[in-house]
Amino acid sequence: MAANYYEHLGVDRQASKQEIKKAYQRLAKKWHPDVNKAPEAEARFKEAAEAYEVLGDEEKRRSYDEELRYGTGYAGSRGQRNHGAASSASWESPFGPDWGSGASASGGIPEEDLFGMFFGSRGAAERSGFDFFSGSGEGRSGGSSWADEFSTMQAQLEITLEQAYRGGNISVQAAGKDLNVQIPARSAEGTVIRVPGGGSGAGQGGDLLISLRLLPHDIYEPDGGDLLGTVEIAPWQAVLGGEAKVALPDGSSVKLKIPAGMANGRTLRLSGKGLRRSDGTNGDILFRIEIVVPAETSEAEKKLYRQLADSGSFQAGAKRHPSGWAQRRRATTG
Repeated sequence: MAANYYEHLGVDRQASKQEIKKAYQRLAKKWHPDVNKAPEAEARFKEAAEAYEVLGDEEKRRSYDEELRYGTGYAGSRGQRNHGAASSASWESPFGPDWGSGASASGGIPEEDLFGMFFGSRGAAERSGFDFFSGSGEGRSGGSSWADEFSTMQAQLEITLEQAYRGGNISVQAAGKDLNVQIPARSAEGTVIRVPGGGSGAGQGGDLLISLRLLPHDIYEPDGGDLLGTVEIAPWQAVLGGEAKVALPDGSSVKLKIPAGMANGRTLRLSGKGLRRSDGTNGDILFRIEIVVPAETSEAEKKLYRQLADSGSFQAGAKRHPSGWAQRRRATTG
């Protein structure tokens, strides 16, 4: 007879997906062995996790309900399984075979369900914070401890572009531990940092693997190791050339040289001023030029524009629109 997962979570068979999720979160908080040292905590936590793995997945829940109704054998995504006590020789993680891979595998427990339970603080300097965690993906043998199974944790840490560019220490709290995370300078999105001893297990604890996620920036958009931005220039700068002062993510600024005859939409490059690429080199900062007509002009400025119009050779006229313009227009206008 299959285990009664509804009883394990304390919900009835008509419970909604949200009710099942909340019941699991409540039990996981209560029985997680890192926070509950009672002898039965490990077993109760695994019981709740296995129940949620099945009832939290619509397809598995339908199959399980049929088993309860008709008494047929239940086959989950990992094949035919025994719902009795775990073998003393091996134990299959209730979080699924991809536990710890960084992905929410079908049938595994979504990472976001677990974040709030065990990370004590999302706060670090300048709005940084942890977003999720998961444990190690290895099964354990009868001689190993529960802490070995869950000793490695993974997390996403949100930081500002300024923090990623400058690098340095950030203080965070994970699994009840105060940790100092060293951010390498010029860190790009997805950079993984290993914090030895930052995991959840007992004793030495295991490692914490942190993947960096960059928060949206007012000026720059990361693109791998490159940073993309826009520089607005006046019409006379486009014709005559000039300079534009631009701020870099480290707080410094540079004067970007605008060549004479600059067309709208062209790109200027600051080589080597971007983030770290996967090959170890520094990316570039790329600025798209946007010619801006001032919303208000003085009478003196209008007089100069009239003189330019009278003496200039340019004639306005229609031409075929650029390739892809219609698609971009539909995307921006909905």
